Amino acid sequence: MFIDIDDQNQGPKPLVANTSEDMERSVIPGTLFACEDFVLSTLALTVSELLEEALAPLDLRLREYRLLLVLLGEGPRAQSSIGRALGIDRTSVVALVDGLERKGAVKRVRGADRRAYDVELTPKGKRIATNAVSRVNAAEEKIFAPLASSEREALRVLSARLFEEPGPVAARYQIDEGE
Repeated sequence: MFIDIDDQNQGPKPLVANTSEDMERSVIPGTLFACEDFVLSTLALTVSELLEEALAPLDLRLREYRLLLVLLGEGPRAQSSIGRALGIDRTSVVALVDGLERKGAVKRVRGADRRAYDVELTPKGKRIATNAVSRVNAAEEKIFAPLASSEREALRVLSARLFEEPGPVAARYQIDEGE
């Protein structure tokens, strides 16, 4: 974590330096918090680490959880569709599905296109996914507790706009017309 106790035992160091006195004792200089890239990437990394910790007792990684969540919410899907939804390549999807299949959480079934497989939850996978959702929801409540519900919603809406509006983020999640 970023907060640390200073050498002279004056209590917790301020996370962000807002004054010259804080600058001497701060963990992160205020100039870094003025950079969206630093704030968002550090927040994403920290949230991911905390969610990984919440999922560890279920022997699940965050990417596995997200795959299970897609299947829980959307039903069986083609591996290529899962890859697009998660923003990962085919080989990564295959590795994720292989691991979840070994755990008994998913199974591959022939899809409408006989050349490809769909992935679906097993009954055990549904139980794991439901438990994982509860654990992630509890962790998110703690993580985002400093924000009012309206602020949490604003954060989600603004973040989602980056995926929906034309730009480099949305471009990474566009569906090729040929698929």
